Formats: sequence, C-alpha cells, structure tokens
Amino acid sequence: MDNRDNFGDEIKSVMEEETVNLTLSQSALDNIFKSRKKTVKEKINEFLNKEIEMPLAPAIVGLAALFAISIIPVDVFKSHKEKIIDIGGSQVIIRESYEVSKK
Repeated sequence: MDNRDNFGDEIKSVMEEETVNLTLSQSALDNIFKSRKKTVKEKINEFLNKEIEMPLAPAIVGLAALFAISIIPVDVFKSHKEKIIDIGGSQVIIRESYEVSKK
C-alpha cells in the first residue's frame, strides 16, 4: 500500500488537460514578463545590450580635452616669478616656487 499523496499530481494533470488549447494574447504575455522578477544575469545582459547614442562632435572635443589635460604638465600655466642676478660672467636665478612638475 502506497501512502504517498497524489493530490498535487491529480490537480496538475487536470490543469494540463484543460489548458492544452489555451492561448494568451500578446498583451497578456507582455504583462506577465513585465511583472516577473529578473535574474542577475538578465539584468547584466540588459545593461550590456543597451545602445548608446552620442553625438560625434562633442565626443571628439571631450576626447581631445582629456588628451590635452593628460599630456600638458601641471605647472605650465603657473606664473613663475624669477629674479636673475648677474655676477661676473655667470647668472643666479632665484625662483619664488621650488616645485618641479612630475611630468
């Protein structure tokens, strides 16, 4: 004698028989897909598959500005106050700032 409960299997078989020819409209399917929770993998794929539209002219200007900022030394735009003192045949240069750029 089998003590196993078959009520769930019976309900499943009845539901499958009754819904064999059932079709859902496209709007019902869309509502079902919108309301379900997305997995992490689906969220990552959705993020990576987004199309980015960017105007070409501002992108080039921004890239050129980034390139210029990374190449130009920091102290180029600083005003250096220096005094040059001639002593005999040589010169002594005295600067107000002693910092040297790393670039």
